[in-house]
Amino acid sequence: MSVPVSIIVPVYNAEKSLSRCINSLLNQTCRSIELVLVDDGSTDKSPAICDAFAAKDARVRVLHTANAGPAAARNAGMDAASGVYLGFADADDWTEPDMFAALYSRARETDADLVVCDYWMDKPGQSAVCKTFPGGSRVFTKDDLRMHILPYFFGYAPQELSAFTALCPFADARSYVWCCLYRAAPLKERHLRFPDEKRYYTEDNLFNLLVTFHAERAAYLARPLYHYVEQASTFTGRFQPAYFSCRLHKYTFLDTFAAENGLEALAKERLPRKICAEIPTLLNYYAANAPTFSKKYHFIWKIIQDPTVTHALAEVSATEWPAGRLGTTLAFAKRKQAICILLACLAQKALRSLKK
Repeated sequence: MSVPVSIIVPVYNAEKSLSRCINSLLNQTCRSIELVLVDDGSTDKSPAICDAFAAKDARVRVLHTANAGPAAARNAGMDAASGVYLGFADADDWTEPDMFAALYSRARETDADLVVCDYWMDKPGQSAVCKTFPGGSRVFTKDDLRMHILPYFFGYAPQELSAFTALCPFADARSYVWCCLYRAAPLKERHLRFPDEKRYYTEDNLFNLLVTFHAERAAYLARPLYHYVEQASTFTGRFQPAYFSCRLHKYTFLDTFAAENGLEALAKERLPRKICAEIPTLLNYYAANAPTFSKKYHFIWKIIQDPTVTHALAEVSATEWPAGRLGTTLAFAKRKQAICILLACLAQKALRSLKK
C-alpha cells in the first residue's frame, strides 16, 4: 500500500547525528510518510538506533546492507519505497517541520514531477540561506526545463563564464537531492538510478540531470526548508587523490549522455566552459590538501597537462574568463605554469588564515 511521501536516508556511522535527523523527519507536519533508513554497513551504533526507531514507529522501515556507498544505499531505498513521491535526507542533517508538507502540497497543486526548495547551510556559529534558483517561486514546463535548466548541467553558453555562479545553481553548484521531492512513478518506470559516487563524486548532480531530462513539469519553492550541516569529513573535507579523475569521468558521462540523447551540439558548446569554470577549484583543492609540496606540484602539473583540460582552455577565449583570481589561474594553467599556480594558491590560503 502506497503512502504520499517516502523519505530515504542512507546511514553510515552516523550515531552522533542520526537521532536528530530521524526525529526531524518523524515530527513532520505531514504525518503520512514512510521513512526508509538504509544502514550502509555501519560499524558504530547506527544500526541499533535505526532498529529502535522502527520498533517505536510503524512508519519507519530499516534496510541493513553491506557497505557500498550512499548512491547504492539510495538506490536500495528507492527500490523498497512505496511512496507516491520520494524525498531524501542525509543522516548528518535535519529538516524544518513543514518541509515535506510544503513540497508535497506544491507538487500536487502544480502536477510537478520534481519540486525543489532552498536550504540552510549550517556551520559552527552561523547559518546561511542557499538558493537553488535565482528569483522567486515558479513553475517550469517541459519547454522551460529544456531551454532554461537542462543546458546548465552541461555548462555555459558563450559570454556566460564570467558570471557562471549565478546562472542556474540547481544544475551546477547546488544540485542536491535532499532539497527535492520526486514523483516516484517516472523514476521507477525509467529505472533512473544514482551513478556510483566513487566514480563520479557528484552523483546528485547527475541524478538530477536524468530527472530533469525526463520531467514533464517542475516547480521551485523559494523557501529554505532543509538544514545541510557542513562536516569536516565530507569528500572535499579530507584529501581525495581521485578528485580530478572523478571530474574527468563526469565529463565523459555528460558527453556520452549528450550523444545518446541528441544533445551533442549543446555539450560541444557548453562543456568546455564548464571545465574552465571548474579548473581553478580543482587546482586550489590539490594545492590546499595534498600532503606535501611535491605532491601538490605533481597533481597541479597532472591537471594542466591533461588533454581534456588543455582542449577546454584552447576552446574558450581568454576574453570570456572570469576577472580576478579565477582568470589569473586559468591564464597560468593555459601557459602550463604549475609553480605559479601553486604559489598563488598557497598565498591565498595564507591570506585567508590571517583574516581568521
